[in-house]
Amino acid sequence: MTEGRGSRGQRFFARWYPSVMGRAEDAGQAAIRARHLARAQGRTLDLGTGNGFSVPHYPPAVTELVMVEPNPALRDQLHRRTADVRARAWQVVDGDAYALPFPDASFDTVAASLVFCSLDRPEAALAELARVLRPGGTFLFHEHVRGTGLRRVLQEVATPLQVRVADGCHPNRDFLGSLRRSPFRVEDVEHLRMPGGAATVVPMVVGVALR
Repeated sequence: MTEGRGSRGQRFFARWYPSVMGRAEDAGQAAIRARHLARAQGRTLDLGTGNGFSVPHYPPAVTELVMVEPNPALRDQLHRRTADVRARAWQVVDGDAYALPFPDASFDTVAASLVFCSLDRPEAALAELARVLRPGGTFLFHEHVRGTGLRRVLQEVATPLQVRVADGCHPNRDFLGSLRRSPFRVEDVEHLRMPGGAATVVPMVVGVALR
């Protein structure tokens, strides 16, 4: 299936991201994803699925997987990657993180992996995820975040360039601050280092929040 081409920046990002992030996956990121996504169950929304690195790690307890990816070039890759498993009630859709095309309380689990760095309005997106998640549902987050000391200085310096070449990625984003101001209640957070990640995206948080 071939989607619309998207912007030049989106196409550029889709060309290099799978190979660069693939090295991190091989270095241990895939194992982190598998352990983290083991909690997913029921009807699940994956926000910003990209080319689909998280997809193989969803457990059988997920009865339906809805993958939202706004980058047409990555969505095309995702369609090809999931073509043989969509019989499991999996679907790939375009979508706006600030206005998701789903009713209130329509998912049991929502998940996001390395997504909130690239959103202009992360708190609005968190509110939208909370809207579509049922009360008592689970939000699984896996995000790189701003560091401290010299690393934070490096992130601040690198941010303007990284935003341009990495489809809006802000390495200095305070994701946990946004999450704590959202409708979610944080249940568990691990502070990790991204295996094989570039210096600007090494600090990472992986955890669970409840609606």
